[in-house]
Amino acid sequence: MRKIVLGISLLVATTAFAQKDELKTLKKLYDKEQLSAEDFAKYKETLVKLESVATTEDDKVSSNYYKAMSPLAEMATLGAQPNPMMIQKIFTPEAFTGMVNTMRSTLDYETKTGKKVFTDDINKNITSMKPIFTQMALTYNNAKKYKEASRVFYNTYKLDKKDVMNLENAAITALQASEFVDAEKYYREIKTIGFKGTGLGKFQSKEAEVLKTIAALSSTNNNNEQAKIDFKEALALNTEDIQLEIDHANLYYKLKDIETYKKLITEVIAKDPNNAQLQYNVGFLALADDEKLVDEINANLKNPKKYDELMAKRKAMFNTALPYFERAHQLDATNEDTKNVLRLTYETLGLKDKAAMVK
Repeated sequence: MRKIVLGISLLVATTAFAQKDELKTLKKLYDKEQLSAEDFAKYKETLVKLESVATTEDDKVSSNYYKAMSPLAEMATLGAQPNPMMIQKIFTPEAFTGMVNTMRSTLDYETKTGKKVFTDDINKNITSMKPIFTQMALTYNNAKKYKEASRVFYNTYKLDKKDVMNLENAAITALQASEFVDAEKYYREIKTIGFKGTGLGKFQSKEAEVLKTIAALSSTNNNNEQAKIDFKEALALNTEDIQLEIDHANLYYKLKDIETYKKLITEVIAKDPNNAQLQYNVGFLALADDEKLVDEINANLKNPKKYDELMAKRKAMFNTALPYFERAHQLDATNEDTKNVLRLTYETLGLKDKAAMVK
């Protein structure tokens, strides 16, 4: 029994010494200004060894940190003035995301424990790396690689949250990349931070524009109940924005709340009677039940009384829509959708001569 206990104790001690040796090796390599290819190979090999023996929380944090900093170690193999394309190849958005997340989690751990092993190095890296990564994000943006640009901008912001320009750029490029979920997240973060900052804490975007964008994004992302709230907030700061009011109404149309849609869109028409698209939309709304009504009519071909009743109902529906389509066509005689539906409306009402005049 004593031999077994001694063996376990010895094993634990040996493992602890191994961890210390690997940590010393990694620190020595990490601290070098330049690394040879052999040095970097040894760095990676030592990391694998450390991962297999790290048991304490401190050692796991150290192992994760050195692993996440591997791109920095690899960059040290490129010489004093590395090629920007090589830097971009090493610091992929995925690698950068992992590095930034690990830096932040390590800072949190060391703040909690009071053990500042990597804190100074992280703060130094933030200062030295931020311009490099800002330039990398701009390079992606200029190449119209907006998804990559957005990720790098956002992670650069996470390095230094006092500089909100990178968050704003992350939101803009996410929108350009059609990454609407990320864009909504970033714009909501902008909203949470607020618009009273100065210097590096000041956003270029205006609050009214940001709230409009959030409303559009929450609707696009089908966060519909939240979108109702977002539109109200946006409209409070954009009282004369007709398009925003239309988008608000369209949210209810999408949700099949036709009564609310009709109320809202009618209010908009009263404000903008010369908007051809609005006139068309209201006319089209009047025909919302046409497909269902046509099915009923076709199902009653052998029931003359019911057939005539349904046909009269359909004509009444088209009569309601007619003035809106005529007004839309008067305001924009080139719109093909308007011409087609106006022609159909005339034909349905038996006004064939008028239908023929719609060219």
